[in-house]
Amino acid sequence: MYLQSGSSTAGAWNARSFCDAVIVPWVSENQNVLGTSAEPYASKPLRRARLEREMPNVRDKKDWKLLFDFFDSLEKSNPQKLEQAMRGCLRAVARRLAAQSFKYEILLRISLPDLREILWEFLADSSGGLRPLVVATALMRIFGEGFSLFSRVESQGINEADAASGAPGDIMCHAEDGKILLAIEVKDRELTLTDTDASIRKSRQSGDSLSNLLFAAPRIRQHDRESIETSIQSAWATGLNIYHVDIVDFATHGLVLLDESWRPKFLREIGRELDTRGDPVHRRSWNEILKNFAI
Repeated sequence: MYLQSGSSTAGAWNARSFCDAVIVPWVSENQNVLGTSAEPYASKPLRRARLEREMPNVRDKKDWKLLFDFFDSLEKSNPQKLEQAMRGCLRAVARRLAAQSFKYEILLRISLPDLREILWEFLADSSGGLRPLVVATALMRIFGEGFSLFSRVESQGINEADAASGAPGDIMCHAEDGKILLAIEVKDRELTLTDTDASIRKSRQSGDSLSNLLFAAPRIRQHDRESIETSIQSAWATGLNIYHVDIVDFATHGLVLLDESWRPKFLREIGRELDTRGDPVHRRSWNEILKNFAI
């Protein structure tokens, strides 16, 4: 199976250019129905002139073979069969988009105990770090606005390496002049000494005069606790304040100091942040949890 993806003469068909100029913008405007990649045609399996059923370095080999067989059969089909398959693919996309297009349940009031329950339930399922990152990002935006602490809160992509981007953490909270007032590292597991030391190195290499680093993690590994405390004390002596919080405790304790209207705002901000991530599984899960508390 041959793939036309490289450079081409002016006016000639180029699959990669069509993907970048048409498919990717449409997908980003429609619930990321086909995925969140900004350059899907540049994936490693497609960086070759010919695709084979048996290819090395391909994830999900079973799915790859099914995809290859599908396209291989189309390549050998007549134009009418190809048009029918294309229409079938578009109908499948339409069904998936319809399933992903919904509005979150709106809670006009929520008690702090119920808010804790909602967060615990949402964070209980494994998400590769996405859910705690979404919750922490939404929370810092609420705190930044509610307490007039930050002018802007930025969040990394879940698979985006901090070191590659030069960011000192997963979340950066900025002052009006652009200075990073607080960097946050988010973990969905216990905090280790390796995590602590790596984050201290990143903060020093980021180019920002960072003075506050927060670890949002459910707990500290007991075996590393003493060493982590020593590392934190050493960092403090050089001007870096390091803190650790459980994100659910941080949310509920902080929201005690704000009017209760900020609690539903916080839930809505989580929904907005989930929408930017474009993962339908986590979006649907969040909506179902809100529905249960709206009854």
